[in-house]
Amino acid sequence: MIYAPSREAIEQARRGFVRKWKLRCQAVCQSFEAAGDQLFTFTAFPASQWKALRTTNALERINEEFRRRTKTQASLPNEEAVLLLLFGLLRSGQITLRRLVGW
Repeated sequence: MIYAPSREAIEQARRGFVRKWKLRCQAVCQSFEAAGDQLFTFTAFPASQWKALRTTNALERINEEFRRRTKTQASLPNEEAVLLLLFGLLRSGQITLRRLVGW
């Protein structure tokens, strides 16, 4: 559904999914319907930005690199030290993020 080319195609795929799975997996369909439009918030933005908005790759990249760096630290004394390490890595360019497509 998230790879559909338009909002209308997403809505059509949603209806088809619910129709197919409603009897087999009621709990899944209830959860899916409860989430509603929140799952597809990215469609409120221009289609050129959908790819960047529907994934969490940028956040996963930061978390992965941050975990790798904190493993080498014996201990971080407080929350401020953790934030200094994170923003220091970002500012120095040791953690780099890809450019957003469509921006």
